[in-house]
Amino acid sequence: MINRICSRCGRILPVGERCSCQPAYRRDYNKFRRDKKIANFRASAEWRRVRQQVIERDNGTDQYVLHTTGELRPGFSVHHILPLSTPEGWEARLSMDNLITLSDDTHSSIEYRYKTKFKDVLQQELREIVQRVTEDRARDIAGD
Repeated sequence: MINRICSRCGRILPVGERCSCQPAYRRDYNKFRRDKKIANFRASAEWRRVRQQVIERDNGTDQYVLHTTGELRPGFSVHHILPLSTPEGWEARLSMDNLITLSDDTHSSIEYRYKTKFKDVLQQELREIVQRVTEDRARDIAGD
């Protein structure tokens, strides 16, 4: 059997098995490090409603992958183009123009790329995608 070492406590465990220290780590993280304001916002009914509207606007598809590769991929993560941790992002937290549906893989990749010098270029690209989606949606509604 292949083993691994828990990155938090150093215990040796079989691969695929969770360490018993994880609930305590999560509890401490939530208690001492998580931004309470953002956590409360993400638990709000207002956010759940807007999140659902964004997913419906984007037809439940990863818009970044669709517009960059043409591939259809389901998306259930709603990404804030301007991060909630910034004053501008907090002000735009419920703005449909600041939100885009992504798959979990794409969301992780974009969050990683936000830590690079290409953040501004990527944010502009995401804004343009949202604008195209919004215009296409308006055209579809007007054409009905």
